[in-house]
Amino acid sequence: MRVKNSTPAQHPALRKIALGILCSSSLLPILATAPAVAQEVDEIIVTGTRVANRTATESLAPIDVFSPADMEKQAFSDTNDILRTLVPSFNVSRNAISDGSTFVRPPTLRGLPPDQTLVLVNGKRRHRSALVQLGGGALAAGAQAPDLAQIPAIALKQVEVLRDGASAQYGSDAIAGVMNFQLKDAAEGGTAEIQYGSTYEGDGDNVKTAANVGLALGPNGFFNLSAEYSQNDATNRGVQDPRAPATKKDLAMNWGSPDAEALRIVFNSGIDLTENKSIYLFGNYGRSKSNGSFFYRPPSTDHAVNGPVLPVAGNPNGFTFREWFPEGFTPRFYGDLRDASLVGGFKHELESGLVYNISGSYGRSQLDYDLKNTVNPSLGPASPREFYVGRLVQEETSANIDLAYPVEIGLASPMNLAVGTEFHREVYEISPGDTASYTVGPYASYRDPKTGAQLGMPIGSNGYPGFRPEDSGQFARDNIAFYIDTETDLTEAFTLGVAGRYEDFDYFGSTFNWKVSGRYELTDDFALRGSVNTGFRAPTPGQSQTSSVQTYFPAGSSSPVARGTYPAASAVAQYFGAKPLKEEESTNFAGGFVAKVADISLTADYYNIKVKDRIALSGDFNPTAADRTALAAQGVPGANTLGAVNYFTNAFNTRTQGVDVVANTSVEVGDGKLDLTAAANYNKTKVIKRNASVIGDNRVADLEKQLPKVRGNFSAIYSLGEFSLLGRASYYGKFTDTDNYAKTFGSEWLFDTEVSYTFYEQVTLSVGAQNLFDNYPDKLNKTAAGTYAVGQVYPDTSPVGYDGGTYYVRLKVAF
Repeated sequence: MRVKNSTPAQHPALRKIALGILCSSSLLPILATAPAVAQEVDEIIVTGTRVANRTATESLAPIDVFSPADMEKQAFSDTNDILRTLVPSFNVSRNAISDGSTFVRPPTLRGLPPDQTLVLVNGKRRHRSALVQLGGGALAAGAQAPDLAQIPAIALKQVEVLRDGASAQYGSDAIAGVMNFQLKDAAEGGTAEIQYGSTYEGDGDNVKTAANVGLALGPNGFFNLSAEYSQNDATNRGVQDPRAPATKKDLAMNWGSPDAEALRIVFNSGIDLTENKSIYLFGNYGRSKSNGSFFYRPPSTDHAVNGPVLPVAGNPNGFTFREWFPEGFTPRFYGDLRDASLVGGFKHELESGLVYNISGSYGRSQLDYDLKNTVNPSLGPASPREFYVGRLVQEETSANIDLAYPVEIGLASPMNLAVGTEFHREVYEISPGDTASYTVGPYASYRDPKTGAQLGMPIGSNGYPGFRPEDSGQFARDNIAFYIDTETDLTEAFTLGVAGRYEDFDYFGSTFNWKVSGRYELTDDFALRGSVNTGFRAPTPGQSQTSSVQTYFPAGSSSPVARGTYPAASAVAQYFGAKPLKEEESTNFAGGFVAKVADISLTADYYNIKVKDRIALSGDFNPTAADRTALAAQGVPGANTLGAVNYFTNAFNTRTQGVDVVANTSVEVGDGKLDLTAAANYNKTKVIKRNASVIGDNRVADLEKQLPKVRGNFSAIYSLGEFSLLGRASYYGKFTDTDNYAKTFGSEWLFDTEVSYTFYEQVTLSVGAQNLFDNYPDKLNKTAAGTYAVGQVYPDTSPVGYDGGTYYVRLKVAF
């Protein structure tokens, strides 16, 4: 059970440099750092199987395996963006003005929501982010998933992406698949790097410094430490809001990537106590700060905030917020995200062959919101201009016992019998903002002194009202699970796997899920594989408790609307017909083949995933004057200003079908080697059942069409001695955004390149470009006046982003 480590050349001076970076509390950019000579990683997998030494090509289900070399040739510091260039069924958009989705971006796998993909680190369940997505696109709305950006690429030894349902093996969330991030475990050597980049437009300057070092823990242990610091300036691809006065010179809103700064630290450690006993401990700490703009409030007399003249005692002219903001104002939203986890365990292999693994884990995600350059309109001239909006916290604790034993039953190989149990507790916490961020001020309801009409101003910090004490608290959920997972070679050619899992939730009841998978090798170069499985996902405490009011602009409109999002059990949701949330259930059929054609490795897999009672946000209800009056009578704060309402629901079923094709080969070209990879995905989602009063036609259209049906990633890496050249092409099919823009956007190609040269066997200089030809998605339609509404030029839901081309230079040192 000894950990096998690579043995790169040692250099004491470089080791000191890397340790200096890792020990720096600020990780300020430095001038001498660099990357890693990638460790040699074979494709032994641990995801989707509990059989030791199973390779990716022997797997009963499709699985992608990526090494550090695959992940380092990137301009990105966000792991979401890195994976987007590697896995064609993985999509993530920018979300420039999208509340918390700007800070925690929601990715999708195989056209399903982010929380239908299970995330593991070293095979252990990763905790969710504190953010329940309210924006981020149609698929993400209502989801709560782990934040992949908290796992820096510098810390990763291998990433495995299982593209198959696995709830029977791993539990809740594993409907679309499983992503397992395996941490580096070397006991010596390391890498360090510094990277600088910017966009072709000259904004968005970004700096990333990162380092990894392996240290020995006695003669039989390791302590591997990784750290990454990144700083990104904002980009803006918008134009001036046509409502802004001519005197306003700076752009009213920020349509692009936000200002962001992040520090992420990961450690992995283990000690072999004896030849068959070991202990392990790993964890992370991350902190990131980011801020972006909300929608602009113009200084017009008909604007809901800036327009009204408020009666003020002793002031015959009254008060208007235009006195404070003569050119209008744009609220600025700040997110402060802290993320930490700790996982430890003991593993023992008995002489009989029985292996047991006892482990425990704790994870916490905390998100604090601040809002500046705005007001609480209901307070009138007594309003502050900066607010603490409140705090969201997600905490998860797990305890696991896993046992595996090879049972000889007279077949081609022993049957691997794995059984185990898991206790899991998660707590979602909402803490209130400062009083001014949510208070109902005197101007929430007042009479016009001239007409006597009853009027009202919006309540709470405008743009994102603070969390109220009555909506705050701690909300917990416990569950316990038992599983059995078997796998064996029935013959030399036929492998069969059968798994089952029983899970009981303290307030959602119990569920049993199963999986049958198999692989039949027809020849040495061709095998068939397939699976049938069921899955589930229970509503999280966050989804059961989240409420918020945001400002948005309906498609083609320049008039803001206050949209309230409410829990299914709330008075507002009940008024519009909400029913209690229940768990999602899924059925997954998959089948494909693995082939070796000449020197080309080829896999193709079909999948069909039916999800019943999907948990998501409903479509928008537009309250009438009578509705607002009725809600106000029930004591709903700000009911008189609500223009739209949605809530968490199970009101629809979907079927997602698709095909994944992956091919790769290596050929000799002259004195060098050319590695070629092609990966393509076709994916189609259909809403097969719905409550039409809750999930409207626009919501259906976006669920079905807001992601491209066709995606492809193609790469070529030519290596010659110390020189390497990367070429990569990414294809995105057309997509339609009905609710936001009522438009279909055309297909796009993005091209990347990177050239690298290694000096003195340890120092590598790389220069590259992401989106080499500066491609952009189609522009939005202009208004009848020939302008872009609210200054937005490109769709925020575009899967290709809209920052344009980026260049970068990176210096790496291995030691």
